[in-house]
Amino acid sequence: MVKMKSVKFQFIITAVIVLMATLLTSCAGDKEDETPPTAPLLTILSVNEDYVGLAWSESYDDVGVDEYRLYRNSEVLAKVKETEYEDRDVETGKEYEYYVVAYDKAGNRSSKSIKQKVAISGEKLPPEPQEPQRTPTDPKAGQSDFNLKKISKSTIKLYTLDDDFNVIAMGSGTIVNKDGYILTNFHCVGENGKLYNSDGYVAVAITDDVKKNIQPQYIAQYRHGVESLDLAVLKIVSDLNWNAVSARDLNLSPITIADSDNIELGDIINILGYPAVGGETITFTAGYVSGFIDEDGDSEIDWIKTDAIVNHGNSGGTAINNKGEMIGVPTAKIAGPDNDIMFYLKPINQALPVLENAIARGDDPNLPAPQTPGPGMEQPGSKAVVSITGRLVDSYTRKPVRGGIFIILQEGVTIRDFANNPQESMILSYGESDRNGIFVCDYVPAGGYYSVLAYADEYLPVAEDYALEIPADWYDDVDLGDIYLETEY
Repeated sequence: MVKMKSVKFQFIITAVIVLMATLLTSCAGDKEDETPPTAPLLTILSVNEDYVGLAWSESYDDVGVDEYRLYRNSEVLAKVKETEYEDRDVETGKEYEYYVVAYDKAGNRSSKSIKQKVAISGEKLPPEPQEPQRTPTDPKAGQSDFNLKKISKSTIKLYTLDDDFNVIAMGSGTIVNKDGYILTNFHCVGENGKLYNSDGYVAVAITDDVKKNIQPQYIAQYRHGVESLDLAVLKIVSDLNWNAVSARDLNLSPITIADSDNIELGDIINILGYPAVGGETITFTAGYVSGFIDEDGDSEIDWIKTDAIVNHGNSGGTAINNKGEMIGVPTAKIAGPDNDIMFYLKPINQALPVLENAIARGDDPNLPAPQTPGPGMEQPGSKAVVSITGRLVDSYTRKPVRGGIFIILQEGVTIRDFANNPQESMILSYGESDRNGIFVCDYVPAGGYYSVLAYADEYLPVAEDYALEIPADWYDDVDLGDIYLETEY
């Protein structure tokens, strides 16, 4: 079995090498500029029976953006130089899916913007969703004392941005007041005392309908954080086109905060968030308080242990008691030597001073400065290893792609290095997609930047240098979500 798998692997790798080498060689002779523009952020301005108004942020390119191509239902709708467009060829009762791609003068193509879905109802303004009056039932605890659908509106999805406004990671957060302040984990916005976006910007999406895919709507900015607690506070400041917004006009649904010191062993814990494995809709899990940890012996609870599932992407989300009150921030997953798993929450009482400091600063961001490890800091003896999972998907049909491969190259090896002189030693890990399109790459060391490529028969390869970054202190498995493969542009 091992030998057969190896032979199959060699055939797939050979196909990838030929395709990648062909692409790189043809591009090298035609143009010197090989840097694509950054992906734009698309938003819906208005929807009625006659047209859909769309706008997107400008893409950045070292030479300059030549045009934007707006796609509707995976087909090119328009090629424009502006960042706005009105689609007037719409019909009542139809649904449309839009995304934008930027091209520079050399023909380099950006990644797709995050997709926006629109339903043409024929009404000038969508009706305000009505909240049901019934109280949902927790399967583990009997009758719960809160409306889960209403509580979910306080949980947001967070899109981590770099300085070029590329989405580099996703997480969760919790709206804590009407002024648009959001509590999340520090590792969702930065690491080592430095923010991923130098100005502290992230994109956020607010939950409206728990059954529908969520899309980015606003820009939030970092206000204050304490990395040692892995806590950070953001504030909503604008829409995706940088138009200032008043958070109080957004009719937000902030969470009610409880006293986490009142939690007892065996209490019910409910988790809301956007784990990568759950796609674009909010995910709910439930469990019990399994224990407490006092790391520094000061008689204060530093961590709440729970068996409620906290997967990658849940970080920074909402942990509530059986009254619908927030008692903690989902933060970590610890795996034992026998594959036992325990999930950790940061108690909300530790977050209150961080939140108070953020609010006290007002609209003056408290941006952290990069930190340099001191001479007395102990360096870890060995790096942790994690597993990388994801799903290969046909970009047109949205069906899983079976028999494809996802390859992670050794740290420091670029796509060009691999294409010009392919060697097995350049491959750190690889995984073949199963019938559900899912692949797993094991034993990837934390603390590295890795180039990756994905390929399947009859599809164009996807390749990007240093697309995968795993922080040195990261110990959780990573789910990359859906990776779209295209048969043709």
